[in-house]
Amino acid sequence: MSAIFKREMKMYFSSMIGYVFIAFFVLVTAIYFSLLNILSLSPQFEYVFSSVIMMFLILAPILTMRLLSEETKQKTDQLLLTSPVSVTGIVLGKFFAASAVFLIALLITAIFPIILSVYGTIATAQIIGSYVGFFLLGNCFIAVGLWISSMTDNQIVSAVATFVAVFLLLMVETIVSSASGNLTFSLMFAVVVALLIALYFYNNTKDKGISACIFVVEAAILAVLYFKKPGVFYGLAGNFAYMFAVLTRYNNFAMGIFDIGSVVYFISFICVFLYFTVRVIEKRRWA
Repeated sequence: MSAIFKREMKMYFSSMIGYVFIAFFVLVTAIYFSLLNILSLSPQFEYVFSSVIMMFLILAPILTMRLLSEETKQKTDQLLLTSPVSVTGIVLGKFFAASAVFLIALLITAIFPIILSVYGTIATAQIIGSYVGFFLLGNCFIAVGLWISSMTDNQIVSAVATFVAVFLLLMVETIVSSASGNLTFSLMFAVVVALLIALYFYNNTKDKGISACIFVVEAAILAVLYFKKPGVFYGLAGNFAYMFAVLTRYNNFAMGIFDIGSVVYFISFICVFLYFTVRVIEKRRWA
């Protein structure tokens, strides 16, 4: 894993991606710091991170779009897969390399709250919490981007798909909460989930018949529930969305609340998508 980590770090900075990422992150953070703290005479630095969260729409694709898609395109993935490094080690090495670049950028911005502390009193707990939460949140998006990168050999496709995935994760609560009280919306949501389950079976079995039968059975069950017990669908979309409510967990940190449950959630979220990535690569390896 360490060899993969060193290789990726070298590629990040030799290709200038690492420098571009760090420069862009620090520049945008500095702009918000100037607007929200210096010009407004406010010591609440945690508002800066809350304002720059949407940067992940650009930053996550930049960090992850080439991690595995470029390996597949250049056929160098075959060299990795035949090396004495496990698939898990390869995935972890690439993940930690991207995470390290993000951490470097994050640590550079630590100079901003230090400047604030020189001229006044700062909310230390909220600022530390914001840094911890922001780092964990960023790693969630990196894990998602790495998984998407493993499924394509096109960097552009990987970048666009990661952009969409991050956008949905950032907006899922807002989108679902605005319509989750609608019974029809909840039913449509359940149908989409049923379709995704059927597609998952097709992706693993390549059997259209079995996949179609699974979807038909699921649709029949949903139809019976809809007419017999429609109350089952109320709140269904909202409860499902809460599983991906990354911003809700981050807000706990921004308020200075070090919630162990939120830490476990972020780590579990990251591990799940790293596991998905490992499974994608192993499937390709034995295909």
